[in-house]
Amino acid sequence: MKNFRALLNELGLDWRKELLFFGVCSLVFIAMAVLLYLWKGFGFLLLFPVLAYLVFSFYFFTRYGASVRRKKEELNREFVNIFTFFGIFITDGFTVYNALEQVKNYASEDFAERLETLLRGIDEDKSVTPFVEFAKGFEDVSVKEVMLAVYQMVDEGGGGVYIRQFQKLFGRLSDTRHRMDETKRLSRLDTLSFLPLAGSGLAMLALTLSIMEIMGGLMNVL
Repeated sequence: MKNFRALLNELGLDWRKELLFFGVCSLVFIAMAVLLYLWKGFGFLLLFPVLAYLVFSFYFFTRYGASVRRKKEELNREFVNIFTFFGIFITDGFTVYNALEQVKNYASEDFAERLETLLRGIDEDKSVTPFVEFAKGFEDVSVKEVMLAVYQMVDEGGGGVYIRQFQKLFGRLSDTRHRMDETKRLSRLDTLSFLPLAGSGLAMLALTLSIMEIMGGLMNVL
């Protein structure tokens, strides 16, 4: 239960409201099943609310994990976008600190807060620690390599060697991210191509159950 609460807190959701919503929906499915039973008795039609409830329950609880993964992917994607601007500022002669301040203008609220925390850390601690702590918030381990390269530009003083090192590491991270995004887009297209087959299968199942229900009614009459 504690892990469930922590997961919902990470997503900015109230666990009480989520459980209340799930409970209300469960009662709706139970009411549907009871009404079908009172109308038709035990029969194949009762499979519909049962199957619908199972699908709903599966989607309801798995969407949290999917939301967390999507949030982490969006954060990694934004890192690439923001630090593309950072690289431009550094190339134009900005210091690392000033470049980080400038890129906050292009960041989302969450990412801007992370940058603000990094800047405060740099003010208070001149070691590599603030950069490592910043990198811990990202799923991609390559982010840590990039941030270590950024720290070297601070620690050793700016210079073409360290800028090129940053560009090399960041370019590799950016290329990997673009390839992953392309793979996911193709995967989504494959999933969409499967939907018509799934729809046809559900339609055939509904037709089969309806025919069996009609045949059962005719046999009762005879």
